[in-house]
Amino acid sequence: MLLTTAAAAALMSAAALPAEAEVVQTAPQAAPPLSGQSPAQSAPPSAPPQPITFRPLNYDDDWSRFSDPAARTTPWSQIKYIPVGGDAWLSLGGEARWRAEYRGNERFGRGLQDDDGNLQQRLRLWGDLHLGSSVRVFAEVQDGRTHGLDSGEPVVEENRTDLHQAFIETRHSVGDGALKLRVGRQEFAVGMSRIFEPREGSNARTGFDMARVMYDRPTGWSGGVFAGYALREGKASFDDATNFDYRIYGGTLSRRLGTGPSAPRLEFLYANTDRLGLAFDTGVAGRDDRDTFSVRLDGRSAPWDYDVEGVIQRGDYRGRDIEAWYVSGVVGRTFDHRWAPRVALRVDAASGDKDRTDNVQGTYNQLYVPPISLRTDFGVSNLVSIQPQVTFRPLPKTTVGLVTAGLWRQSKEDGVYLLSGLPLRAGTEGDSAFVGWRYAGFVTYAVNPFWSVAGVVNYTDAGDFLKETGTAEDQSYVGLIVTSKF
Repeated sequence: MLLTTAAAAALMSAAALPAEAEVVQTAPQAAPPLSGQSPAQSAPPSAPPQPITFRPLNYDDDWSRFSDPAARTTPWSQIKYIPVGGDAWLSLGGEARWRAEYRGNERFGRGLQDDDGNLQQRLRLWGDLHLGSSVRVFAEVQDGRTHGLDSGEPVVEENRTDLHQAFIETRHSVGDGALKLRVGRQEFAVGMSRIFEPREGSNARTGFDMARVMYDRPTGWSGGVFAGYALREGKASFDDATNFDYRIYGGTLSRRLGTGPSAPRLEFLYANTDRLGLAFDTGVAGRDDRDTFSVRLDGRSAPWDYDVEGVIQRGDYRGRDIEAWYVSGVVGRTFDHRWAPRVALRVDAASGDKDRTDNVQGTYNQLYVPPISLRTDFGVSNLVSIQPQVTFRPLPKTTVGLVTAGLWRQSKEDGVYLLSGLPLRAGTEGDSAFVGWRYAGFVTYAVNPFWSVAGVVNYTDAGDFLKETGTAEDQSYVGLIVTSKF
């Protein structure tokens, strides 16, 4: 992800590649005085222009500040607010991302390999039509293609032109808050995206066909409910469809425990997921009907910041009771130095199945989790990860990050899982808990608010458990990412 001045928030979510999240840069310079006026004769000073900010979820972008024709002074601002009659207006946006990769010993040498690198391209184009202040229609087309990936092209890497998002939303003022109803295909994320994340690190993002009711307030409790289905994605064009074998519903509730942006935020999430075809490390696919309960707390008390989350899962998997859990937390300290160095420690632990023969399924279902560390095969299921982290900004537009991570199995009876949820190695293949040790680093350069360049490298020493399974080559990764947004 592209790390901003708020390095704390960036490292809390050090889960996807750098250059793949929110971009916040300084705003363009204000327009010069009108012809014939000196600066002293110009209009009285006004508030400084707002920075150009692209949100991680593009439908959260708000360009209503360009409603004043005098504010639309550039071609870019003119396409962010296009009057279409009356009080209706249209906003256009898009993204182009190119990523060159070298993947050394994918899956630690097991299976097909890509020996000479690959090139990925993701193109996105969207439009946001506002029919007054109460109704909006949002649509996005996405095209993700991979060239030269000899180890295989899963749908997360190759998903050609598809209708990625298309929803209608109504908004009404209720009390001191805003009530919104949104229906249609849409991306979905909650909190720090540890449970639902739109798959930013992959070449093709994902969404849901769902309905949402949301109530947002400046103070007090906010929240909402959601219900719908995941997508059944295909590699060809316009073949993504509703996956009726993967249903989801639930709700969220959150509030600030105090005033100001640094006050702690308390957040609750409940989600029921009912999915066919999950096998985990059992070798037999079946139905997983699971309730997920999450409590999250984050806050900042300069120079410290923290974000912790605990998750419990209960339900039924192929007639077995589900008893699973996941905890994740990060605490960091930013130092008063011109490079703004920040050191942090992140810890993740997710349950694995303790006994294959009993009536309890203990493997945590990671749902739509981001990678557990920079560019990795690993999901969080049955994994314990301890990650010291450091970031700093040697130049105003440049961020450097270093991460190391120790990885262990939580249960020696369960396997190690891929980010897709499929087993990377079965639990019966080895007796050790130690999976490996990873070393990683990244550099991001924000050319301007619209262009960014990032590089990421990592190397993972295969641990005792992987070596016990047979083929266990050390794994490496090198990636160069160029991203453009408008």
